[in-house]
This record gives sequence, C-alpha cells and structure tokens, in this order.
Amino acid sequence: MEQLSERLGTVSLQPHVPVVAGSMGQWTLTLTVGSYGIDEGGTIKLAQRFAADWEVPQFDRPDASGYTTVTTNGAARLRPYYHTKAHERPWMKCLVIDVYDGSLASGDVVTIVLGDRSQGAPGIRAQTFQESAHEFRILVDPTNASRALPLPTSPKFPVVAGSPVALVCLLPSEAEVGAPTPIFVKGEDQWGNPTPAPADLAFSWKPLADEAASAVQIAAGQCVAYAPALGRVQVEAQTERGLLRAASNPVNFVAAPSATQSSAPPALRHWWGDLHAQSAGTVGTGDEDEYFRFGRDVARLDFASHQGNDFQIDDAYWQHLNETVRKFHRDGEFVVFPGYEWSANTPAGGDRNVFFRREGLPIMRSSHWQIPHVAEDVYSPAHPADELFRRVREHVAPEDVLLGAHVGGRYADIRRYFDAELGPLVEVVSCWGVFEWMLADAFAGGHVVGVMCNSDGHKGRPGAEGPGAGEFGIRGGLTCVLAAEKTRAAIWDALAARHCYGTSGARILVEWGAQVPTQTPAGASYLMGDVVPGAVDSLHVAATVTGCGPLESLTLYAGMTPIKTVRAAAFGSTEGQTEGQTVGQDAASISSRRVRVLWQGSRMRGRGRRVTWDGEVRVVGAKLTAAQPVAFDSYSDGIVAQDDAHVRFRSATTGDLDGLDLWLDAPSAGRLIFTSTAGTAEFDLTELARVGAGKTVDFGGLDMALTVQRYPESVTDLRLELTQTVRPPADTRTPYWVKAVQVDGQMAWASPIYVTGTAETKNPANTFAPLFIRE
Repeated sequence: MEQLSERLGTVSLQPHVPVVAGSMGQWTLTLTVGSYGIDEGGTIKLAQRFAADWEVPQFDRPDASGYTTVTTNGAARLRPYYHTKAHERPWMKCLVIDVYDGSLASGDVVTIVLGDRSQGAPGIRAQTFQESAHEFRILVDPTNASRALPLPTSPKFPVVAGSPVALVCLLPSEAEVGAPTPIFVKGEDQWGNPTPAPADLAFSWKPLADEAASAVQIAAGQCVAYAPALGRVQVEAQTERGLLRAASNPVNFVAAPSATQSSAPPALRHWWGDLHAQSAGTVGTGDEDEYFRFGRDVARLDFASHQGNDFQIDDAYWQHLNETVRKFHRDGEFVVFPGYEWSANTPAGGDRNVFFRREGLPIMRSSHWQIPHVAEDVYSPAHPADELFRRVREHVAPEDVLLGAHVGGRYADIRRYFDAELGPLVEVVSCWGVFEWMLADAFAGGHVVGVMCNSDGHKGRPGAEGPGAGEFGIRGGLTCVLAAEKTRAAIWDALAARHCYGTSGARILVEWGAQVPTQTPAGASYLMGDVVPGAVDSLHVAATVTGCGPLESLTLYAGMTPIKTVRAAAFGSTEGQTEGQTVGQDAASISSRRVRVLWQGSRMRGRGRRVTWDGEVRVVGAKLTAAQPVAFDSYSDGIVAQDDAHVRFRSATTGDLDGLDLWLDAPSAGRLIFTSTAGTAEFDLTELARVGAGKTVDFGGLDMALTVQRYPESVTDLRLELTQTVRPPADTRTPYWVKAVQVDGQMAWASPIYVTGTAETKNPANTFAPLFIRE
C-alpha cells in the first residue's frame, strides 16, 4: 500500500469533517502526483458509489450550484467532465479529469474544488443519506492505458443526519392486554435520515374503537391496555424547529389466550419486514452489520433479508453473508433469511429474489461477471431463469427456497418464465416504483401469486428507505406477514402460503378473507393467498382496513377489474351501490372547495421508466386560497412557487402517484389548466361539482394518467369495511383481492384469494379506480 501511494500519489481533503446529509458546502481535494507522474492522455477520476446522490458537478456557471473547478501547477492542461458510468460497478459515478497538452510530473499538485464558492456559487449539495464512512475515491491512470487504479489514501468521512423535521412513532401491530408495550420514537430529517428522539416527549392514546380512552395508559415510554383496545399512540415534542407531532401505526391490544382456549389455533398477528435491500458488499451502502442493526433497531422490522446482486458475490462473501444472517437471527426478536438477487437481463427472465429458509445453502448465480476468479460449477451460472428453476430443484429442497419476482433496473418477465411452486411472490413496490402491472402479468398467465412490497434499498436503511435526490424514485415498501408467532418457521410458512400483503411503507392493517357457504364444514374460511379447492357458485368476501392516517377507499377487484369500492363517509352515501360502481357516483352533491390533482405512471417497464412531470397548475375563473403537495416522495420535489392563480411544481413518478390539493374561493367555478413536461390538459370545474366526481386523461406510456377530482374538504375515517357476495365465472380461476388507499397516497395491496366458479356470470364492468393498468 505504501509503495502504491508513492507511485500513484496521495490526496487530502479540506474540510475533513462529518458532513450533514443534503447540506451545501465546498470541499477541496488536493492530489499530489506520485513517482509515476501522469502521462499526456492519462486520467484522474473522483469516483463515488452507484447509490451516492451528491449534486452533479458543473464547470461553466461559476455563480450556480454545483460549480466545480480543477487546476494544476503542472505543465499540462486538464479537462474535467462528469459521467455516470465512467468506472466499474459500484464506483460508477465519476468526475473524470483528462490530462492533455502536456504531462504531470512527480510532486505536481492537482486541486479539485467541489462547490467552488469563490465566484458566488452557493456550493454543492452533499449526499442526502447517512453513511458511516463515505469515500471520495481517487483513481489514477498514469500511463494512458485506460486502466485507473485507486489510491490507498482516498479520504473517508461520515455523512450524518440533519435536524429532525418530523417524528416517527412505531409499536407492534398487536400486543397483549396487561403487558407493557414499548413505544419507539425517532426523529427524521428532511431527507428521511433517522435522528435520536427529542427530549420531553408527550404521549396520549387515541382510540379507534368503542372503548374509553382510559383503557390504555402510557408512562415511561410504554403503554399498557387494561382491556381490549384498538387505537394509535399520539406523540409530540418541542424542538428548535417548533412543535412536532406524530401518530403511531394502529395497534390492537388483544386478550391473552385463557386456559379454556388452549386447544384453539393461535391467533394470527401482523409482522412487518423488508425482504430486499443491499449493502456495500455489492452496490449498496454500509457493511452488513450496520445493515441488519438498522433494520432491527431503527426501522423496527420483525423480519428481513439481504439481497446482493449475484454476479458480485464471490464464495467468501457468500459465506460471510450466511454467517452474518446466523449472527443476527433470533426467533421471537428479529427473523432473518439468507438470500440473494438473481440478476439476469430481462430477456433471460429478469431479477428474481432468492430466499432461503436456512443458512449454508448454495448460491446459483446468473453469471460470474464481476467475479471471474470464481470457477463455474454445478451451481452456476444458472441462466436463463428456467435453468435457475432446474438447478434450484436439483440442489435445494423445495421447502427451503422461495423466489420472488422483482422490478429493478431489470424487470422479471413472469409472462415467459414462472415456476408456481418455487416463485409464489411478486414485488409490487420497491424504491424503483409501483408495479401493479406485475399482478396483471401474473393474472394474465393464470399464475397464483402473493404480494410483497420491499425497498431494494441501496442506502443502508432497510425498512425505512427513501429516494433522496438520486435515481430511485420513491420510498420503499413493506411486506406484512400473517403468522401466529415471530419465528423463522412461522414467517416462512406464511410467505410460502402467500398469507401476506404489501404496503407502500405505512403499517396499514389489512384483514381480508372469504367464506364458501356451501362447503363442509359450513362456511369454510380462507385467508389472503389461499386457493379455494374445487369449484363454487358463490363466495362471501370481507375486508377491513385500519389506516395509519385517514382512508380514502377500499376496493375489491376481480383480476384487474374493480367491482366494488367503499369510500370514506365524507365522499357521500353508499346507498344503492352495485358492482362496478365507486362510492361518489351516487353521492349527493356536497359543496367542497378542495380539488385534488393527481398524476401517475411510468414511461415503460424497463430502467428508463421515470416520468418527469415538472410544470404548473393554473386556475382561471377562481382564486387559489391554499395548495398542499400530495404523496411527493423526495424533499427535492414538491411545490416550488405559488400565488392565487398558479402552482409550480417539480415531480417525477415511476409507477407511483404525485399530486396537489388545491383550495379555491368558490366550491364549483372556474377552469383548471395542467401544463407539464409530460403533457397538458384542461378541466371545467363546474362539471366536477359533486364530491368524488373526477375525470382522468390518459397520457400514454405505462399507466401514465392525470386525474382531477372534487375532494372532500376533510376526511377523518381511519377504518373502512367491505363485504360482498361474488359469483365467480364458470371454469375460470379468478383472483379476488383488495387495495386500500389513504388520503396521503399510501396504499396497501392484499394477496388474492383464488376461486373457480361453477356458473356463468357476467363480468363486472370496468370503472374508475385510483390506479389503472394500461400498456
């Protein structure tokens, strides 16, 4: 190492101190050229990891953000430029400096000033997420051979969270009456990084059912219920930013089983996990111990897995991952599954999550692309996906492996490659976006699948991942499993049986099941994910959703067709509602000055799916009295300017939705004109006088759409219930499932119940829904 530094050079950083995530600053790197010098045509690179989201440097606007200068005292000229793929993964993002019109000699100095403020620039924005040892990796090619090697002296420094702007309060979804239940509270900065909880927290209990508020008492950071209760813990704290308030996820206090109930099956509980993210061992951030400690202690997950890209995992690292999983897994405390991401290109099957029930099983890679030193063997390369299925079956017992279909840079092609036994799960949400079309693909192929939602986080924050200012578009999702206990066996069996659902990140409680009145025993019951045996002529379905915030709707689907929607009471009466209608179509006219504008969707299925919507909403014939963002994921997006006629915004979607709530000075007057980089549309607001009334404009792409809707001025419902008797079509296996939508845009998707009908029925008509699938 010392010899390499002597030959390639050394580098120093000023200031070399902790950096606050997302802060503006100026950083100076000073490279002293080594004994080799740098030949004319040689190269210097300042490389950062794939997940890093520092502001991109620019070199020609000295008074603007990101301005960067590169100078030398040597007898050569330097040409700086930025490229996102200038080095080998994961050190892909590079400020590249070409040496020309001369060479650099040993001892010459190259000075890089990131965010040079000398001519009026405000600096450059730092990475938006925390990291214990962020590295400015300097690489040098001294010989004009296009082979740059890293300096051993590249500076490292911590990136730390900023001041808290929000509180997060988490409790178990279920707890026992009489048992003290810890309340976990943390702060979050504007980029979603965790901070310690503020001092002097004040707690209160908000019941959601018909019990007295005094049924639950809170003291010393714990709550105790003295009778069954359903509600949320409310918390507030005074900080330097002012008063911060938050409410926990819903928690259900249930009575402990009595001796007379000992023969009854144990009650199922909701357990929360993130099954898909990476660390710095592949293309993520932080080491594996940091990864699992964050998931357990900060995100407060019940279960987790690690999913590194297989073509970067050599045998030693695979062994290390298994050992780390074994170290962190504890039944009853924190359940961890070993695994990896099989990462073939989409034509070969696309990304698949591989989960193992236990440690010590072999990895079957899609390729050895970045680990050529690992010899090919009977396990890998397992390529394409049907070869993966074959080799998994050959080397691993079916009960010890599960596959999930993922949409990342590569998307899983389950239309071409699918194994019903090995791969029963599809990932509907990750930080790459919302992919409800995965369900459409599964249903079109007649596949029986369950829903999971995860993060595929690369920022070292499994279970609490956000988009920052980088390539990933949205906050990560969570998978909820229904199991009697928090053990590896119970959670694994629930995943294998598809007794699970996914959310876009909120810990929304979903209960979803069905009964067949004609089956023996009478009224046989089925959970989400079940396949009803035989053929039936009718099915009673029931769903209850309890939100982490006010709920907008709960919708029942047959396949991808919505057949019944229950909406919050503020949308109007549900009397007379039939299949194919959404509440609001028959609702009485209710004056509301609130208009909701939502846009959503992706350009395509692949890596280039991001849609940029930057633009404005203009109101003519009415005045805007207020505007609020809806469902924006990143602090870098949102409202950038507004007055009484315009709202300018910055937004991007990757299958998810963003939007605005507008309050007007009149309940039903004027026109709304939407103008964005993705398209334009105009709406007559007098035609949307009823609460719930809306119009949707198709913008092409993959489910790209704009919806304008008359919205209730206040929605307070935290629970919605839906019941329906359905008659499944004859000789066809129909998936019935439910989706819940909160007012803030958070969603939950339940795994379907699959039913084959005995009598011909008319297919329900397609109707307006919060999201629709189009390609």
